[in-house]
Amino acid sequence: MHQNEHIYEEAKLIALLNDGSEYAFQLIYDRYRNRIYRLAVKYLSSPLLAQEIVQDVFLKLWFERANIRTGRPIESWLVTVAKNMIINQLKKLARDWKAAGALKGINTITENPIFDGLKEKEYQALLNKAIDGLSDMQKAVYRLAREEQLSYLRIAEQLNISPLTVKTHMSRALDHIKSFFAERGILFLAAFLFS
Repeated sequence: MHQNEHIYEEAKLIALLNDGSEYAFQLIYDRYRNRIYRLAVKYLSSPLLAQEIVQDVFLKLWFERANIRTGRPIESWLVTVAKNMIINQLKKLARDWKAAGALKGINTITENPIFDGLKEKEYQALLNKAIDGLSDMQKAVYRLAREEQLSYLRIAEQLNISPLTVKTHMSRALDHIKSFFAERGILFLAAFLFS
């Protein structure tokens, strides 16, 4: 495809997207999702986190579709949004690892594989108890996302809700779980969130 044809086709797609065309959105998603995914994996080194970045970037595109300008390449908009989200995710991970490092420094128990296995089982039992305290919808979203590793878009389809509602339920579920652990003086480690 020649450069002028590409620019013209993209301008048409953006115009359709501005009007709320799901077909145009799907074409843009199919065309650029792998580029955004590769960018996120490169910096985050986590396929699961990278997939969440892809979902968040395209959710933002959908909700801001009416404001996207036809004269600007959509790829540059998507990459800029992705980079900002990646930076925010890296900052969050740095805070989580810093907190985990501080907790590890406080913990003076000797390294013992049997003890570590018990700690992991106890931690998992607490996590299950925290999950039991979620609303039915939050529990469903959490399990589909973390245990079945479905994307927010697939969860939305399966539960017949919007992807933004999925994201809201997931965010509230994680906040509840973190609070549950914090009330017991335990750090809810990011490693368990993304394993």
